[in-house]
Amino acid sequence: MFTLGLRLKRFTLLFGDAVIFQLALILTLALRYGGFNHASWKSHVEPFGFITLLWLLGLYVAGLYDLGLMKNGIKFFRHYLEGMIANLAVAFTFFYLVPLFGIEPRTNLFLYFAISLLLGYSWRLFYNRFIANAFFRNRVLYVGSGADALKIHKLLEQPIYGFSLVSVLETNDGTRFEAENVTWHRNIDDLHDIVQREKIDTILLGHQLHEVPRLREALYKTIYSQVAVLDRATFEEGMTGRVPLEFVSQTWFLDNLRERQKTWYESVKRWSDIMIAIPIALFTILVYPIIAVLIKISSSGSILYSQIRIGKYGKKFRIWKFRTMKKDAEEIGKPQFTTEDDPRITSVGKFLRVTRLDELPQIWNVLRGDMSLIGPRPERPEFVEALIEQMPYYALRHLVRPGLTGWAQVRFPYAGTIEDNLKKLQYDLYYIKNRSVVLDAAVLLKTIGIVLRRQGT
Repeated sequence: MFTLGLRLKRFTLLFGDAVIFQLALILTLALRYGGFNHASWKSHVEPFGFITLLWLLGLYVAGLYDLGLMKNGIKFFRHYLEGMIANLAVAFTFFYLVPLFGIEPRTNLFLYFAISLLLGYSWRLFYNRFIANAFFRNRVLYVGSGADALKIHKLLEQPIYGFSLVSVLETNDGTRFEAENVTWHRNIDDLHDIVQREKIDTILLGHQLHEVPRLREALYKTIYSQVAVLDRATFEEGMTGRVPLEFVSQTWFLDNLRERQKTWYESVKRWSDIMIAIPIALFTILVYPIIAVLIKISSSGSILYSQIRIGKYGKKFRIWKFRTMKKDAEEIGKPQFTTEDDPRITSVGKFLRVTRLDELPQIWNVLRGDMSLIGPRPERPEFVEALIEQMPYYALRHLVRPGLTGWAQVRFPYAGTIEDNLKKLQYDLYYIKNRSVVLDAAVLLKTIGIVLRRQGT
């Protein structure tokens, strides 16, 4: 019965992919020829039907039917994108090196690929969030302490993840929490039986294998089961898009932050920053007079204000912003975090903040190399000192150039206290560890969405 359920999940996903690829062909031909044409359909349906079979096989080879790892996140999108690019290469090989069907599509193939990518990924999101969540929720067994199991239970209560904590295998004495449909166990040797009896899809480990006697042997017995085994740190990072600080140590930095491996990416990013910053700089010059007049009308004081911030490798630099607060907003002489609905912000300043127009002068910092378009936000030295006292590893966010916008800004907008900034650090660490062209594109798109919805900080 357990195996039958897994097969049904995979078949649902595979069937949906097949339908999407066929729908993409119909849309491709309709867009290419201005409507449905039976003759073009007849010449394309057979070769593209064969392509559908090859692409389904390609997605399987790429691991995109691994149900234990299905989720909605940047890593999954990158995984899906890589699989589809490989499929595109297969399609080119099929049409141009094995010309069995007498057509050599170029424009149609690229259009078909783009539509398939968009519809296919949308289908995956829909499947993970609604179908799998309603009918195929991933059943989780947690191996660890009761206190940690409670944290996992609270995390998985959010239905968007599609996981349910159904069983806990305690590794030490502790307080058990009350929750419906969660069973508790103590004997590590029962792990294999628990997996079979409770139809477990994922085993989530809260310990290293060497920390729990007989855990390695117990897991070995499940090797023939259709079950995924994940460590808690990797799981939480993938689900939430942040690195929980409790898992951060010197070893974590040594294992995950090897800057030499990012040399190519950093070079491409710097070139991209300059290319994108030039037109934004020209736009800044054009709108400067308008913004200057609005600022002067709203309150007395200067048009611009500057601050010293901490940049890459801890180097100090000066940023400039359009003034959004009342004159002498920090007249008491003590730096203050900006908060949501801050009374110091003027009416025009609020508009500048939600549209991110107040950040435009910093484009010159991007051109100079002090900042990047995307990265952790640069903080003031006074705040950095306080944050390092609370979290010594905070300074390591300065391994990369700070940015105009970043992963932390689009996931955790307001940070009005030291505690909030430590929470944002978790997202910064996730970005530093996983930064890539795909992640930068996601941050950029999320930033545009925030600006359009007027949710800026």
